[in-house]
Amino acid sequence: MRYSPGMEKLTVDALRTLAKAQGLELTDAELTALLPLVEGGRQSLAAIRDLPVECEPASQFRIL
Repeated sequence: MRYSPGMEKLTVDALRTLAKAQGLELTDAELTALLPLVEGGRQSLAAIRDLPVECEPASQFRIL
């Protein structure tokens, strides 16, 4: 598991705080179930940051 230096390890308590900030009241069971999904998202974002800038995107957006 690798995060940027500014990212601390995510805990159920931290996830609860983030959920409350968004107006969500989640149970401990819900937060525990969500934790691996959120961690997976964080790992995916970290992997994207490692891509070389020269890497072409899979699609292009063009305004006609």
